[in-house]
Amino acid sequence: MEKYSIENWQLIEPAKTNRFIIKTKGVDIPEYLFKNYKIYNEGEELILTTEFYETVQYTFNPSDFFNIIGIEILYLDPVGTIYNSISFDVKGSNFKKTGSYSEDEITKNKLRFVIDKKTIKLKYDNNGGN
Repeated sequence: MEKYSIENWQLIEPAKTNRFIIKTKGVDIPEYLFKNYKIYNEGEELILTTEFYETVQYTFNPSDFFNIIGIEILYLDPVGTIYNSISFDVKGSNFKKTGSYSEDEITKNKLRFVIDKKTIKLKYDNNGGN
């Protein structure tokens, strides 16, 4: 039977998908309204899609959409402390908002951005440095 050593053992906290804050650069969308996000590739392009809610206190002006020039996603630990972030500029975008009398849903704005890959920055690299 193989003997195991615990000399290199480390306590880790896996990152959770529901611990994030999204900030937009160029337009102030309240960060607590963002519902989700997804980053993926389409061929050689990186794409970010996200949705955020509207409230009776905050209505998004579609003309502001074209002022969004960058995004920052802040990653949170279990107590809400920021442990890292990723930021980037956007070079293309799409916007969608719908309404329907046949539904009783919360109003959501759907955003799609083409990420400028040259501008992607992690706040802290994966070796724990700046």
